[in-house]
Amino acid sequence: MRITSIQTNLYNSAFQYRQNLPAAGKNKLPSQPAYASIPASYRYGVNIHFGEYFDPNRTVPHIDYEEYMDMGDAARKRMRLRYRTFTKKVDKGEMFDPNDTRMPLQSEKLMDEFIKTSQIYSKYKDQPIICLGRSPKWFLNASLWMKDGIEDYKFVAFSGFWHRSDPVEGMRRIESAAPTEKEELAYRKYLKRIKADPATIVKNMEETGKKTVITDYIFSGKGACSFLDIMARFADDEGILEKFSKSIQIVGIGSRDYVEEMLRTDDEFSDPKVPMPKILQPYQDNIKQTFYNMDYFMFREMLINQNTNECRSTYYPHEMWPMYKPDKFKTGLVKDMKKVKQMVAEANSPKKVMSHFTPAMFDFRNLLNFRILDGLNARGLLKAAHRSKI
Repeated sequence: MRITSIQTNLYNSAFQYRQNLPAAGKNKLPSQPAYASIPASYRYGVNIHFGEYFDPNRTVPHIDYEEYMDMGDAARKRMRLRYRTFTKKVDKGEMFDPNDTRMPLQSEKLMDEFIKTSQIYSKYKDQPIICLGRSPKWFLNASLWMKDGIEDYKFVAFSGFWHRSDPVEGMRRIESAAPTEKEELAYRKYLKRIKADPATIVKNMEETGKKTVITDYIFSGKGACSFLDIMARFADDEGILEKFSKSIQIVGIGSRDYVEEMLRTDDEFSDPKVPMPKILQPYQDNIKQTFYNMDYFMFREMLINQNTNECRSTYYPHEMWPMYKPDKFKTGLVKDMKKVKQMVAEANSPKKVMSHFTPAMFDFRNLLNFRILDGLNARGLLKAAHRSKI
């Protein structure tokens, strides 16, 4: 959706109104009702939907590919300044991590490193790609916007793990931490609905000869192992387990320097990889794994920084699998189950709730979108045409 002059006027009027509010109104806590500090009689002129929840306490409008392309030089200059001054003006109480509110990728060197990692996915642009959880999302989005980048990918929400290393079994499934039968059934329905289930993956392989890439940030690999456990059990029940193993490959991203830092060892170690759950171990030779190392400092800003993670989050641990549909409802800044349950109740109400970010986290996300788009454009790497996902 493109920003029009009407939308710009709406954004400006909301911003100007906010500037005239008392401090308490400007720094409204996330738990307060939306529009709490705006009088019922105040009119914005037109009902505009920015593709996300619009809170007048925000200071940055929705920015995706189309909005960036519609900006003039003066607007882009203002956004660059807003990016540099974000930490000075943000309400830190609205940030997921209030102790580290600096916007990432401020240096051109780190932007170059970010783009280098995003370009990895160009190698797989002719294959179906599954983005497992939130970690690879920024890189995949950049590849979507990039010349010679990917055309599409499928986001699959997944949080947590229930496997532990075992000297005998390799990886042991901890039943007390694993999904219940009801939860697993709900997740299978989700996978089928978004066409990321084993049968769809196998069918694509049989029809096109192209394996589906499953990509994730890899450190211990336990999260991806637990995801493969769910997929393999599903495939086994459908009698296609071996075919499934021949229809996927794993592309891991991460930092060797970070692994070395965490292990605190001078010994040689191999690249991180996804250990196979027991059910897939007989077929593990069918599953090719590739690991791509990235710059340590860029890695810390884009994968370890919790604000960077959370502003693209879809929180979906197995306890929540029967409760809501992540392709229709996004959670953000969720730290406890009680809050999730409240949000689920809202999601099932007649009013559709797209996401639950604080105004500051909305601003953070859209400014980072701008920075990446602007970085690609400055390097002549931005696509001439692209349609953003809503």
